[in-house]
Amino acid sequence: MIIIGEGRVGGGLKRRADRLGVPATVISRSSSWDVADPADGGPILVCTNAGDLAAVIEATPESRLDDLVFVQNGMLDTFLEIHGREGNTRGLLYFAVPVRGIEPQPGGESVFCGPHADSMATLFHALELGAESVTKQDFSNEMASKLIWNCVFGLLCDVFESNVGAICDENGDAVQGLVAELVSVANAGIHTTLDAKITSASLIDYSMSISTYRGALKQWQWRNGWFTDAAHRLRINTPLHDQFLVGRRPDGR
Repeated sequence: MIIIGEGRVGGGLKRRADRLGVPATVISRSSSWDVADPADGGPILVCTNAGDLAAVIEATPESRLDDLVFVQNGMLDTFLEIHGREGNTRGLLYFAVPVRGIEPQPGGESVFCGPHADSMATLFHALELGAESVTKQDFSNEMASKLIWNCVFGLLCDVFESNVGAICDENGDAVQGLVAELVSVANAGIHTTLDAKITSASLIDYSMSISTYRGALKQWQWRNGWFTDAAHRLRINTPLHDQFLVGRRPDGR
């Protein structure tokens, strides 16, 4: 297994692989990329921040570009299309690495879709981490649902200066309204098939299971900013989202 990035996720996976005897090589900023150009191919797991993805794509040997596996949180679809990587393997990681320097702690089933999805699931099983290969439609729905949770509760936690449990208890209408708006944008923008009421109920249930967590509005380009741009492009009205964002956009609007 080749891993790009030695932060919390990449470094944690390497430590787990070493302990379990799973061959793994990490490519860092200072490493040679020669290791990423073997003749036999295989998945290359990209564990960098989303903001570093353009540099990773540029540095990867052309013969290995199709082998990159993207696991970053956020809406990557538009970015990957621009860079010709929309057909690459994608993943959603469901394990915890609370601090740098420790192994990933098993959580839910990570999911992968794309050409290397089966290989990634097999690798994760070797690392004793849950994982499965899913269809692109199922992946897109799960990715968008997770992203909408980040966008809705990150924004509302900022607005109301409260945790996710209190937001659900005291501002349930705002949660449901925002979820409905963002679901409509995701369904139109990347062809997800989410139902707003079902998605809202699921995200509220999840929030109540971690009620003391406090989100934050961040990663604008990959989260709320994507929904704002997509809504404008698709001519979809999102009045609640626009209202709550006033004064909180990167440009101060």
